[in-house]
Amino acid sequence: MLASISAVSLALCTLLYLRCAIFGGKGGHGPRQLPLLGNTLQLPKGHMWTWFERLYHQFGPIVSLNFAGNDYILLSHPADAEELLVKRSANYSGRPQPIFAAKYRSNNKRMLLLPHDEDLKKQRSVFKLLIRAQALSSYHGRIEQQSSRLLVDLLDEPQDYRKHLYRFTATLIMRITYGTGLHGNQGDLDAILASNESFNLDALPGAHLVDTFPWLDYLPDFLAPWRSDAKRKHLDELDLFQRLAVQVKERRANGDDSESFMAEVWDCQARYELDDETVAYLGGTAFEAGTSVTACLLHTFLLACLTQPDVVRKAHEELERVFGDEIPGFEHMSRLPYMYAVVKEAIRWIPVTPLAFPHKADADDEYKGIKISSGTYIIPSIWNMHKDPANFRDGEIFDPSRWYDPDSNGNVKDADRLVDGHWTFGFGRRQCPANYLAVEVVWEAIAVMLWAFDITNAVDPVTQAPIRVDPRTTPWLDGVNIEPAPFPISIKPRSEAHAAKIRAHWETIASTA
Repeated sequence: MLASISAVSLALCTLLYLRCAIFGGKGGHGPRQLPLLGNTLQLPKGHMWTWFERLYHQFGPIVSLNFAGNDYILLSHPADAEELLVKRSANYSGRPQPIFAAKYRSNNKRMLLLPHDEDLKKQRSVFKLLIRAQALSSYHGRIEQQSSRLLVDLLDEPQDYRKHLYRFTATLIMRITYGTGLHGNQGDLDAILASNESFNLDALPGAHLVDTFPWLDYLPDFLAPWRSDAKRKHLDELDLFQRLAVQVKERRANGDDSESFMAEVWDCQARYELDDETVAYLGGTAFEAGTSVTACLLHTFLLACLTQPDVVRKAHEELERVFGDEIPGFEHMSRLPYMYAVVKEAIRWIPVTPLAFPHKADADDEYKGIKISSGTYIIPSIWNMHKDPANFRDGEIFDPSRWYDPDSNGNVKDADRLVDGHWTFGFGRRQCPANYLAVEVVWEAIAVMLWAFDITNAVDPVTQAPIRVDPRTTPWLDGVNIEPAPFPISIKPRSEAHAAKIRAHWETIASTA
């Protein structure tokens, strides 16, 4: 009897293996899957977006995958993502719940990882306070102040450009979120940046074995050291987020009426029935949403400058014509159509979040003959969409001309928006809620850097030849958000007059702050 059962079991396993090997999983096309493990053993250790690019070219725009029993669908055509994640968003706005990052590290409070439920709706409603039109215009002064300091930092220490980009975005978002001073508290900035960088790695799909094999969560603590690691990170970041949030509350109680996102969150806490921990995580979410993505985007823009020196030259000419010796500001944005195209191409060229965070199907569905079971995760590859020649001719090339389309007066058209025409910020109800703020910060930073500096290849000190930097071979730092590893670059003021203007402008701001 036992031998018969074993034989039947072996036969079933063999049939299952053959089915997976021949058909590659449930619906659609994809690489061969092993029984139980699916495609788990094929997962790369890093740079997952490049593996997904290869799958797209091999199997087409809809690829079926399975990781340890969990079904995934990779989407590489925007029309498919629009249909499922926008038009059918009621069913596709859920999130996977990674045990390490969501359950233990975030205590199920972080908006990015919340399921599609009432808590998410509350948090997104509150988050809209940060990005409503009135709030966006009120941030312009703070953005211009911090961009002035960025110019001074690059003038004094151009070799540390990456550090300065992160300081710029972190200090700015800290001011917007918590109402801190012009310079910010360096200790708090360092702590929140470290937390942000750590989460960027912890939230990567497959970063922790327990997220692939959930049964590991049943192990006792002494057999699951990852659990104490996640809990420690949670307590560390919660302590930081709560301390910064409470400081705002105390300042308000003492009569400080300075504007900040967190002050408004406290004001509507009772209306939205938010507990103190949720309030604290809303502040942390605002910082995460506005800091890393923006800094990574500016970093990739500097890389683009080395690949397309003509773009830098044309931008110099337009900025010189409109501003002369004045530092660019938002009031003249509409008069800079080429600058507008440069920024929009910077947003498109290297999607710094190459894989939108997975959406989850809440109910069974069918699409193009593919059965999508409840619980299936949908991953839109923004990278594949932006590199596909069907969407963007010569997508690998940084080419602002694809966006350059001024009106009859030579200005930016009224209907043009930096957030349109690409898929950098995701889809549907899980689209990045801070997208409008992000593009304005990027516009100002790129505009002032191009006005101020000649951005060119660094020179080899021995051969005196330019050091060529190729985006195709440049190492990339991995995470939910990606950026190039620091590369040799020359960032020099365009003239002594520009350098003097940079210093004088910052001294005026610092003396009156």
